[in-house]
Amino acid sequence: TDFLIYRGKCSEHLNNPLSLDSKHESDSKHETSDDLQGQFSTEKYETCPIAKNELQDFVGKQFSIPESVLNYERQMKKFRAEGRIGKQISREQLMVVYIDDHIVVADKPPGVLCAPGIRRHPSIADVVYDAFGCESDRVDKMIVHRLDMDTSGIVVFARTQLALINLHKFFREREVTKTYEALVCGELTPETGEVNYPLQRDHCLPPFMRVSTPESEEDAARVVCDLQHAGYKKIMQKAPKPCKTQFKVISIGVFGDSPITRVALTPITGRTHQLRVHCASLGHPIIGDQSYGFLGEGAPNGGLEDSVINEIAPNRATLSLQRDIDALVRKEGTQLCLHAKQLFIPHPVTNKPMMFESSPPF
Repeated sequence: TDFLIYRGKCSEHLNNPLSLDSKHESDSKHETSDDLQGQFSTEKYETCPIAKNELQDFVGKQFSIPESVLNYERQMKKFRAEGRIGKQISREQLMVVYIDDHIVVADKPPGVLCAPGIRRHPSIADVVYDAFGCESDRVDKMIVHRLDMDTSGIVVFARTQLALINLHKFFREREVTKTYEALVCGELTPETGEVNYPLQRDHCLPPFMRVSTPESEEDAARVVCDLQHAGYKKIMQKAPKPCKTQFKVISIGVFGDSPITRVALTPITGRTHQLRVHCASLGHPIIGDQSYGFLGEGAPNGGLEDSVINEIAPNRATLSLQRDIDALVRKEGTQLCLHAKQLFIPHPVTNKPMMFESSPPF
């Protein structure tokens, strides 16, 4: 079937030592992993010597990270996140891939909210609304779908009620195909595959997601029961939802001196944080993922036990490798390396097949 292709301008590449041309050593002049280890440890654990010693000991021996270290880091990340409300962009900075009387397609930068939410934080939806307006004269009536704040890439907005209704229908009935591009820790094998883990809300670490297991469902039931007894009557346990992600390796490269993989990700379902949890459950978290990566706020390995993930992913990214990458991420200020690269969708009025595309900023 013929379809129209619209490509956005290439986003400005991040200023970090990424190389994806070969498996050979990077030519960058940044610190060695040994240098970064010391910098990382003293920077993050200066006020918590017990956590610092445990981290160095356990990472060096390739054991799982102690819960005391994880809890400490989760609290620190919550503290740092309190001031993060998303970057504000101007009309001049808005990258429009396509526009007509019914839709606007934009290339969202990382660190920018898709929608303002109840606290009316700055968002790309506000900029699109101010620049082009819509039939209903309401910015919330333009919202069709969302990307996480730290995820970059293609986002479509509706300008008419008819477009909004039909676009919601296309997404709900899976008439839309989305392809993401990501950089993950380590060398991902095999080159192609599919992840079929169901996901559920992590009741022990809300509001994050995790792979559903019999043990996690028991934990969720217990937490919900405790909350209901404590007066939270509206909190109900939701059944895990089936999730499917297809992946294909694009290339192998390095980040500093650490091996990484550029991978194409196609979500067949569209659950919250699906790609990020599924990559973590493969043993290859996405670079820059502060929730599901090294010392993340969510459950390690997407919620899978180390014994399980070691069996199903023997080539997983080791903790020492993840630590080195995380240190360089913090030093360089690298954003989450996840980009919504392509969106195949029928036009909501003409029904003409269309493809929108933008290049990742990493």
